[in-house]
Amino acid sequence: MDRRIEKTRTAIIDSLTELMKKKEYQSITVADIIKKANVGRSTFYENFQNKDEVFDEILDSLIYHVFDEIEHKDGHAFKNNLKGEITHMYIHIRDNEGKAKTFLLGKSADIFYKRMGEKVARICEEKIKASEKLPQELALSHIASTFSDILKYWSGNKFKDSPEKVADYFMYLAGESVAKKARS
Repeated sequence: MDRRIEKTRTAIIDSLTELMKKKEYQSITVADIIKKANVGRSTFYENFQNKDEVFDEILDSLIYHVFDEIEHKDGHAFKNNLKGEITHMYIHIRDNEGKAKTFLLGKSADIFYKRMGEKVARICEEKIKASEKLPQELALSHIASTFSDILKYWSGNKFKDSPEKVADYFMYLAGESVAKKARS
């Protein structure tokens, strides 16, 4: 990617991040982001369709590369293991606590928890077992809210529990929603 484009995208992402420390996500406008990033409206729209796309980019930086790393490292301890992948994600959040705190404890925490949970549910979708007792859509919703609630609990308790312990909480609470093969 061209360095100028990368610099512009970073400025826009950083601006939304800063704004989310002070304002509710719903009250932040594209105009607010543009002003803070010191870019033009057309420049913003050349890079992002809307503020949700900027927010998704922030979430992706916190989540998806963790799973990409897991899938591309041969012999990685967490490969094909949901508990390990969730542990790895919590480790990443803890290790990026400064950046994560912006979202976990900021004015826009609720939307962050909700969207983070939804992304985790999508990532976990292939690991959810089919059940006659529980429709997959409900299982994924349960996984999303479970991940979000645990993250909220963990950040509210200043990350006192280890990522491994927090992943244990997730696996226990996810219960029947998680495929038996993913429980190891």
